[in-house]
Amino acid sequence: MANPPSGYRSIVPDRAMPTQIEPMKAKLGDPDPGSPWEFEVKWDGYRALAFCGDRFRLQGRRLDDITASYPELSPPSTAGPVRGKVLDGEIVVFDRDGRPDFQLMQVRRERGLEANFLIFDLLWSDGTDLRERPYAERRERLEGLGIAGDRWSVPERVEGELNEVLAATAELGLEGIVAKRPDSPYVSGTRTGFWLKVKNTTRQEFVVGGWLPGKGHRAGTLGSLLLGYHDRDGRLRFAGRVGTGMDERILTALAGELAASATGERPFEDVAPGDIPAEARWCEPRIVVEVRFTLWTRDGRLRNPVFVGFRPDKRPREVVREEP
Repeated sequence: MANPPSGYRSIVPDRAMPTQIEPMKAKLGDPDPGSPWEFEVKWDGYRALAFCGDRFRLQGRRLDDITASYPELSPPSTAGPVRGKVLDGEIVVFDRDGRPDFQLMQVRRERGLEANFLIFDLLWSDGTDLRERPYAERRERLEGLGIAGDRWSVPERVEGELNEVLAATAELGLEGIVAKRPDSPYVSGTRTGFWLKVKNTTRQEFVVGGWLPGKGHRAGTLGSLLLGYHDRDGRLRFAGRVGTGMDERILTALAGELAASATGERPFEDVAPGDIPAEARWCEPRIVVEVRFTLWTRDGRLRNPVFVGFRPDKRPREVVREEP
């Protein structure tokens, strides 16, 4: 656990603050034009909650302590505004043009890149639980804190009509937006429809259930990953395969992980004859990756998939087919 910065002690005791909070989730969908919505940029990184109690702690989406993984994200030297607070946000790495880049998140350690904490919600403040308060109130309180630092910021909300906002984010090369109901409470771990993600590109997470051995210049690593998602009954459904978007570093890392989790049992429930080549190898469905693709085909397969990166912050059982 990271030590607090100088002058950070003697604040609200940890016992007055929750020790864990499961993050609220956004549902894929289109906002009802007849209802009021607030718009924010959908940041391309890892979700994190900051618990600024007697000890500063960063919690990941899986409720794990990720403080040590991001030493650069200690609270700003002017730590006063965040004392006694629980903050919700996204950890991102920016590219040279100032855009969040998920692939850079994957290699930040190797390249010596520093992450940033973009804060979009205030859940707890000086002994008061704000999760039942409306989003508009929580956001106003957050903006009133004046949080600022080299690595911490509160991005502005996006003004405009839905189509205008989407067009603007697409032009900037951003993934999309999150629409939030101003009157909505903070509901942990549930996709209620109070928060809706509207994407400029089709992307989602998938579980790796197997692979095809590599050929040619990929001999010794792998050719493609066999992907799946869980249905409502918890069964793993086959979604297709992805072989593009992976460099040598990723191929080597994956080959080692897949070999370590190899199994003789096919994890997919619905593979039809001829769907997968006979040389396919199976693995325990525990690796989660993010994939970009153009659309779902009529038979439930991915069209033009491209590997984007690993999602160690997602539990395999949470991966489902995202639909409005």
